[in-house]
Amino acid sequence: MGSVRVTTASGLERQSARWYDHGMKSVAKVAVSIPSDTLKSLERARARLRKTRSAVVTEAIERWLADEELSESDKRYVEGYLRHPERADEVSSVARAVVERWESWE
Repeated sequence: MGSVRVTTASGLERQSARWYDHGMKSVAKVAVSIPSDTLKSLERARARLRKTRSAVVTEAIERWLADEELSESDKRYVEGYLRHPERADEVSSVARAVVERWESWE
């Protein structure tokens, strides 16, 4: 995600989040409560990065959702192996097949 320069109705130039240009057809406004120190840090960072508050918050939420999806996927993977663990002979035969294909170090 990047930003582009836009001119506001009052004639001022400012940075605008590029994600508005990537198919975002509808938006919803939400009000959330966050600690004052967190808001101050957010404002400093977004100003330095020249991003809108909406762009920064949207990016953070999208990353959090992606992490949650990955975490859920990882959980299912582990649960599957706990229900159906590999047998020692399966692991040994795979390891042996891999080692046989290694090139000699000499």
